[in-house]
Amino acid sequence: MRTTPRTFAAALVLASAAVARAEVIDASATTVVTAGQQLRGALPGVTPGLDTVAPVYELISLQAHDLRNPLFQNLEVVVAGWASYDTADRRWNSGSTDNFTGDLTAGYVRGQLFSRALTLRLGRAYVAAGAGRMLQLDGGDLLLRLPGGLSLSAFGGAPVAQRFRTRAGEQSWNPAGGDLAYGGRLGWTLPLPGVYGRGLDIGASYVEVTDAKLTVKDPTDPAGLRTFTDGGGNVVRQDAGLDFRLQPGAALVLTASGTYALAAGRVAELNAAALWTASERVFVTADFKRLAPDLFLSQNSILSVFTDRERTDLGGGVRWQATQATSLGADYHVLVEPTGEGGKTELGHEAAARAEWEAGHSRLGAELSYLVAGALGTGQNGYVGGRVFGRRDLGRAFVTGDVQLHSFKQEINGTKLAVQGTLSAGYALAGGWSAVVAGRAGVTPFLEQQADLLVKLVYNQTYRVREVK
Repeated sequence: MRTTPRTFAAALVLASAAVARAEVIDASATTVVTAGQQLRGALPGVTPGLDTVAPVYELISLQAHDLRNPLFQNLEVVVAGWASYDTADRRWNSGSTDNFTGDLTAGYVRGQLFSRALTLRLGRAYVAAGAGRMLQLDGGDLLLRLPGGLSLSAFGGAPVAQRFRTRAGEQSWNPAGGDLAYGGRLGWTLPLPGVYGRGLDIGASYVEVTDAKLTVKDPTDPAGLRTFTDGGGNVVRQDAGLDFRLQPGAALVLTASGTYALAAGRVAELNAAALWTASERVFVTADFKRLAPDLFLSQNSILSVFTDRERTDLGGGVRWQATQATSLGADYHVLVEPTGEGGKTELGHEAAARAEWEAGHSRLGAELSYLVAGALGTGQNGYVGGRVFGRRDLGRAFVTGDVQLHSFKQEINGTKLAVQGTLSAGYALAGGWSAVVAGRAGVTPFLEQQADLLVKLVYNQTYRVREVK
């Protein structure tokens, strides 16, 4: 899919016509100019080079609420997008071979019917419910609220073509892959009297993504060297999910969710978490997460071959608001990671502690971290880290500083130490403009010396307009 000036102009005309009848309009524009250097050629045996990059970004969003019409309640139009131009060397992650690139991140119309029991949305948006896993679609979705606490949502459309490139096949920029997606969620909610949010919510969901132009192996070739393009709608992703939330009172919230990849026949994700407000100043969390990273990628992505099969994190943390200005926190997790040898696993450990102090126009903080990624005897590594950071507001100006240090358990390129520091300053100019200058320097196992400078000029203004009747 590619955009044309005529198509873009037509979209602006339609949006302008809708906005002209809006009760409330929120518009914002942000201009960002950065300049710095990027590392290139960081491969074994290759001396890294530095290229100068200076991209200019423009981010625009427009939201028109409460559009007057004879049919829908709360009719809304949302348009958001960005564009960038590389004035020097192109960034490695620009997603384009051209200096100019951009994308439409959202563009939809949403309204409600039948006393807000039915919500309809049409355009480009994210599907977040259930197993949707923030799937970005060009299409539509609906949410129907039924009696007895039941709800039904459904969606369908084409996964977004990033940078207006092809939707389908192996050349798609879309992280979800595919050219057709559909699914939905059936939910049930039981509200309980008392504090806001108290009650039970459970749901079951399904999502399927197919690709009619997916290149697959020729089943008649035992060696798997021949491929062909199958027009039969190959499955890129096919997931079923369950989700659960229970808040029995003001102090405790329990959540859980799970996703099963039907095409792969494996569990893609399991999550469970508990948040306990022990007192007005003490907050305790416990969580469990089990992931299969390869199932988060499109099944036609070659990158899925290089990801871990499964990993599990189990642990929790505590946060204490010691005084109005001071807070302390700590957490710990056990990491169960694959060794790469069959189904064998090994234990890792991750811990962190944090202290923050904030008063008036100043903020200071310190962190300690510890990581052991699996058993050190198998070649895995770990580190002990520390960080000190702070910020001071000086009227329309501010200054920040951040220093990080990591000491590795095993040597990397002959060294065990990495030190990096950042110093930045900014000033709020008139008319919504602000300027920021940041410098960074450090020594790491990968770079004997590292230094770069970033200059940013930002314009950010929100306009609120009410129609005069």
